[in-house]
Amino acid sequence: MSPKQLDVFVKVVQLGSVTAAAQALGMSQPSVSKSLALVELQIGFTLFERANGKMVPTPEAEQVFEEAMRMQEGMARFERFLDHVRRYRFGQLRVCATPALAINMLPLAAAMFRQEFPDYGLVLDMCLNNDIENAVGQGQYDLGFIVQPQESSTPVGNLVCRGEIVCVMPQTHPLAAQAAMTWDDIDPRELIYITTDPRLIAMMSAAIPGFRERPVSALETNRYTMAVNLVRQGAGLTLVDEFTLSGANIDGLSIKPFNPRLPIAITAITAGRSVAAQPTESFIKAMRTLIDTPSRRK
Repeated sequence: MSPKQLDVFVKVVQLGSVTAAAQALGMSQPSVSKSLALVELQIGFTLFERANGKMVPTPEAEQVFEEAMRMQEGMARFERFLDHVRRYRFGQLRVCATPALAINMLPLAAAMFRQEFPDYGLVLDMCLNNDIENAVGQGQYDLGFIVQPQESSTPVGNLVCRGEIVCVMPQTHPLAAQAAMTWDDIDPRELIYITTDPRLIAMMSAAIPGFRERPVSALETNRYTMAVNLVRQGAGLTLVDEFTLSGANIDGLSIKPFNPRLPIAITAITAGRSVAAQPTESFIKAMRTLIDTPSRRK
């Protein structure tokens, strides 16, 4: 199946009509029909059946469609890469980070980076924590910043900052007077649970018996910043990585250490084939300088 035939097949599945697919692709209806017939002849099975005036994909075609979408996504990614090389061969750094870091820290790091590389192209995006390694590995970004349990195997050059999980509550909360928090201090019914990253959840579950036994009425979110804002609205208290609070407004909040200590780290994920080693190192240095400041530990 040629790329053009692939496009025709995908459009017919998506639109359910040869006529609509032809219009979308700028082709004639006979050309689309001929393309489908040729593909069916080549692969040896039927792709569509007509029902109520629509082209309904066969079970085999549905399987082919899933793979076709993956192929198109791969080609689109490759085209973006070629465009990147063509347009920014003089320099561009594509950076992603967790939502909290992307909102609070990347703009500050970008300002520092611009001082050293004023003419360098820069892309800043936010991604879910557990999607960043894959995004960098697939070449969508040159550099990513993730939060993960501290690991002794992390290369020193990739370690941005060490930290820990902390407990966040309103300053008016009855527990705000305590120096530190334990699981026994917390009423699970008022805990705002985070469901973002399996690695962090696994670490917390291993250290906190009963952590996974949440009540039916539990409040959950997959964003650390959302959890902190829920605390601000009086919805309860939460356990988050302390980096979520970097650069954020913490007025009205009480931030307490949690015992047992749950060590975490921000790690820089870099593309193995990066051709921009010096800019990459400069951006990591900027993040390291910004995050490792006394204000982070208020």
